[in-house]
Amino acid sequence: MNIIKLSILSVIMYAAFSVQAESLSGIVNIKGKVPKGTLYIFAKKFGSAMPMPLAVQRIESPKYPVKFMLDESKKMIPSIPFKGPFVIVARISPSGSAMDKTGVEVKTSKPISLGAKDIQLTLIGNQ
Repeated sequence: MNIIKLSILSVIMYAAFSVQAESLSGIVNIKGKVPKGTLYIFAKKFGSAMPMPLAVQRIESPKYPVKFMLDESKKMIPSIPFKGPFVIVARISPSGSAMDKTGVEVKTSKPISLGAKDIQLTLIGNQ
């Protein structure tokens, strides 16, 4: 390969790594009968009293397992940095509203670092 091709390949690889390092991704599964509704996946600041999520992904009529990815493009408030550690929350909203907390919810128990890509969440419904 010549120098130009190697340079272009290096830029592409760096860009791909940067995107992964600045995002969070994983899968939401279900166990039992989970109510129908809209699935919300939130990234919140771990250990913070701030109730507002830093980023959110909304999925109407989800088909499980659901893959998700949270990054800068899904930030709630552009002026707040998307920096960890995070707690990741998956919630079914029967009404479709992000404020509806009556549905099934699960969250990570340990801090999640930016770049995590194998986050596993399982919503547990009625058996």
